[in-house]
Amino acid sequence: MTRLAAILAGGQSRRFGSDKALAVWEGQPLIVHAAAVLARHSDEVIVCGRSESPLTLPHLPDRPAPGLGPLGGLCAALHYAAKAGHEAVLSLGCDMPRLEAWLLDRLCRPGPGRYLIEAPIIGCWPASLAEPLAAYLLEGRDRAVRRWAAQAGMEGIEAGAPLANLNTPADLAALR
Repeated sequence: MTRLAAILAGGQSRRFGSDKALAVWEGQPLIVHAAAVLARHSDEVIVCGRSESPLTLPHLPDRPAPGLGPLGGLCAALHYAAKAGHEAVLSLGCDMPRLEAWLLDRLCRPGPGRYLIEAPIIGCWPASLAEPLAAYLLEGRDRAVRRWAAQAGMEGIEAGAPLANLNTPADLAALR
């Protein structure tokens, strides 16, 4: 199975107070750490929800329109994956610089798509969900990732370990 990895990086970072994708941890912007985590589990990595970053990867705008939250970035990634012939999209937020390899392996096992219950933007999504997600978003429905994932038949799994999700400068300081 070929897999596309998507860094969801389109948020406004309100709680963080500045662009958290560019916040530095261990000498590198968080978005660079996310790319490194995903590169080990995919055939290609892209960035969704922003037009530029320190990464020399394809950058996609949200789809079908801006301002749709993580589902807009995921929708863009699913369409890109389907067009490029990838079978699935592994997604991760730019604010999660550390994730265990065994957890990503669990998400990407054969079978139905899966997402983490504790952080639903982390998931492995079948590329065949591109059109259903676009239709869902165009209907103006609830944009909670967890609700859409359940409706799409995704399997929610527990992480089984603490996740480092950096929403504030204090979260970043605690990770250090």
